[in-house]
Amino acid sequence: MRKTIGLISVALAMVLFVMGCSKITEDYVKGYDTDPLAPTTAPSPKTFVGAQTAFIEFYEAFPSQLAAVWAQQATGADRQFASFDIYNITANDFSNDWFLAYTRVLTNLKITQTKAKSEGFMNLYGAAKVLEGIHMGNVAALWGDVPYSEAAQPEKTLTPKYDNQIDVYNAAIAALDEGIQVLQQNTADLPQDVYSTGGKVTKWIKAAYSAKARYLMHLARKDNYPTAILDQVIQAGLNGITSTTRTGTAPAAGYGADDLVFTHGTTYQGNMNLWYSFLVQDRSGYLRALKCFAVKMLGSRGASEAGRFNYYFTADSNDLNTTRAYAQNAYFPVIRASETLLLIAEAYARKGDLANAVSYLNKAREYANNIFGTTLSTNLTPADFGNDQAQVLQAIFNEMYLALMHHVEVFNFLRRIDYKVNYVDPSTGQTVQLTPKRGTQFPQRLFYPQSEVSTNPNTPKQTSADLYEKTRVNGGTK
Repeated sequence: MRKTIGLISVALAMVLFVMGCSKITEDYVKGYDTDPLAPTTAPSPKTFVGAQTAFIEFYEAFPSQLAAVWAQQATGADRQFASFDIYNITANDFSNDWFLAYTRVLTNLKITQTKAKSEGFMNLYGAAKVLEGIHMGNVAALWGDVPYSEAAQPEKTLTPKYDNQIDVYNAAIAALDEGIQVLQQNTADLPQDVYSTGGKVTKWIKAAYSAKARYLMHLARKDNYPTAILDQVIQAGLNGITSTTRTGTAPAAGYGADDLVFTHGTTYQGNMNLWYSFLVQDRSGYLRALKCFAVKMLGSRGASEAGRFNYYFTADSNDLNTTRAYAQNAYFPVIRASETLLLIAEAYARKGDLANAVSYLNKAREYANNIFGTTLSTNLTPADFGNDQAQVLQAIFNEMYLALMHHVEVFNFLRRIDYKVNYVDPSTGQTVQLTPKRGTQFPQRLFYPQSEVSTNPNTPKQTSADLYEKTRVNGGTK
């Protein structure tokens, strides 16, 4: 892992970060790169912003774009993305994202935590722990077994061991729990925060609980959704992001009042929405809609989904909307209230409590109405589904698929439910299932990058067939 965390010292890690992220960071917080030759003098509020902006680069860029393509919420239409669309991808395609995940995000979060403790910013320490938990839960979901217990410790090892994916999930949840506990005891606003949380500790706590619900549901899948874990999902979710109230008025600016999102400006290679940058200025034509599955699903629902359809897609169904969802300054979501509400709904449905399941499904639909201007009914009852558990679950799955539009988590979610989303074609009355673009299998994981394979002997062996090998949490063996 020499390219990832193989840094001679913490100082070198910060030099790499400042050199690589100086432009995007200076647009978020002026003065972060004031003294790039002495980065270790940066106080914890500045290193925290460094970690936050690196997380934006990781979470919003290639992983979310690839997830959207493999979820058929977008279409790879040209060059490399045309290959990705039919699952032609190699280990070399993930080197930058692995580097971001470890050297820029995790390393800077660890630096922030050490500095925050010594500087007396325990609230900042708590927020950094929460972001670490969110981040490493996602890293484990995407790759499977990954370094964590020995990662981001270059003074100890340059070739960290790979931890079992389940252990990484549990450690990520433990980080979330620690962050929650610290923040509950240190409630003053954070000294620096560039997310929609705006330094509010209460919002960071809600984000932590929602992330905990998300990853507990991932773990529940491994053991066929035991009631004990479903109860924990419900408990965490109820303490999480659940507000259906909209904040902001502009089409590209409105999101749930407590949602965790990245807010953006209009500076190219600075604070601009990364999807807009990719779609318009960097790789025009690579990523389109072209009547993908998500377009057809929304279309099958008719006028009630016009608001959400027009938010994400152009009127001709061929492209992503760069004046609304992917405008220059459009926000990008990490956790929406709708996701949390649907996790609660799913947990209740799996327990057989259909009344509560449909109630929380209705709340998620209310969120969509408020945020996107949809006109979905929020008066559904179990009788509308024939009081059938399987039908209620399917309705929740289909709504979650749309709630996670163009989001990294949609890839994690679809693998968890074996890609079982569908819609009814209004012209034929037939149910249309999501099916692979090529062959009979869907992708199940990201490849370890070649840079890691070449430098860390602990990297698990992999072949091209591993793209279709389920991770441990989804019933696989590695």
